[in-house]
Amino acid sequence: MDTNLDDIKNRIAELENLTARTHEQNHELAVHYTAWATYLYDSEEGDWESIALFFGKAETLLITLLEQEDDDEIRQHLSNVYLEWGGALYGFGDTESAVGIYQKAVDVLRPLDEAGNGEAKYDMAGLKLNLGIGYRELGELQKAKTYLDESFLDYRAVEKISDDDTRVYMATVSVQQGNLLHELGEPLEAVVDAYNRAMRLYVEVIEDQGQIVLERELANVLIDRSLVTYEHWLGKKFESEEEQKSIIDNVLLDISRGIELLEKQYREGNEPARHCLFHAVALQGKVMCDVENFADAKLVLDRAEHDFADLCEEDDAFMMQLAMVYATRAIALMGLGDKESGERDCLKGSELVNRLLQSNDSDAEIQELRQQFQTLLKQL
Repeated sequence: MDTNLDDIKNRIAELENLTARTHEQNHELAVHYTAWATYLYDSEEGDWESIALFFGKAETLLITLLEQEDDDEIRQHLSNVYLEWGGALYGFGDTESAVGIYQKAVDVLRPLDEAGNGEAKYDMAGLKLNLGIGYRELGELQKAKTYLDESFLDYRAVEKISDDDTRVYMATVSVQQGNLLHELGEPLEAVVDAYNRAMRLYVEVIEDQGQIVLERELANVLIDRSLVTYEHWLGKKFESEEEQKSIIDNVLLDISRGIELLEKQYREGNEPARHCLFHAVALQGKVMCDVENFADAKLVLDRAEHDFADLCEEDDAFMMQLAMVYATRAIALMGLGDKESGERDCLKGSELVNRLLQSNDSDAEIQELRQQFQTLLKQL
């Protein structure tokens, strides 16, 4: 523990031992409670009960101070406690409780926001973004849409009344809006419009400020746009082969552009870009396979296995992705007449699926993939 943290812990003990604390001392104690709870969470040194205890102590003190006097600084600090607390709850996987805490923060900040406080408006925009994401995870999609729409408007309002560059946050909200609109079954045009807005904002910030790291986010939007476009047209009848080819070519072009940006970011040391790159390469191979370009699909999927197989040891989601790569490549190999190699891929993929089922035996997506491998093996 460094000196600063020792100082925080010692100061908490000193203030708690006072028989009568002043308004300022109670505020200071609340600040230290918050700092200590945040440290316990960030350092992974504390269990949830300890973390929640210190957040709760900070909350109690600040609410008491607000009841004595409605002070803007105290109100702002209380909302920050809720912001940190909600983030910790998300980290522990308790989305429902996190949403409840963020709702408290919105209620605390609302008077400042309505009074025209720019800082409060900025914080409200972020809270509403978190609420939009949280409600989407909980399946309350209309609530999610309301909060995401309000978040975008709040960020746009902040942009007009302050010097803060909120375009990155507006882009983030736009991506979430696109994802949600797709989930709600809204028209493809509305989904694509949200993604296009996000891309314009990312490009502006990259060009104006040189924030090259945002190329990863830009690439992910390109991949998202290509995926929803492809899913929209998958299985639909086309007026002509030219129309079908044009749409598929545009989808593959978006994926290729995304892959180029992700490769560039990974070469520059952005490790998370490699995770996104795995998803993009796998998608590229799947689209090629679905349109029966089996030879190119095999080459792409060979790369997916060769370059990213190690990721499946890090996370079940990557293991699932690799299993899907084996399933897709097995189909491509069958299309190329190489049934023996296709069978090997089915067996590799089945092995991964069985590993996943050991801890996720009720997961519908995994069960569906297992059934796909069984069907492919019968065909072989």
